Amino acid sequence: GLFKIGEKIRLRFINASSMSFYDVRIPGLKMSVVSADGQNVESVPVDEFRFGVAETYDVVVQPKDDKPYTIVAEPIDRTGFALGTLATK
Repeated sequence: GLFKIGEKIRLRFINASSMSFYDVRIPGLKMSVVSADGQNVESVPVDEFRFGVAETYDVVVQPKDDKPYTIVAEPIDRTGFALGTLATK
């Protein structure tokens, strides 16, 4: 996904697996959880979060540097991973 420096970005994470819990992080970028399973919650700053089957989390990030950030999701058994990128270009 593309972003502008200083822009607030809302990301939705959906665990569509049938049996796996996932750990999600964006190294070098703080996340604030603002919604859990479709319900707004008081903003909670986190470096990483774990979520279970069929759970949904919305987080807000605000990148302040002109560099790419990697979104990392790994199942707790570490048998694989998924990566995404936030970048300015």
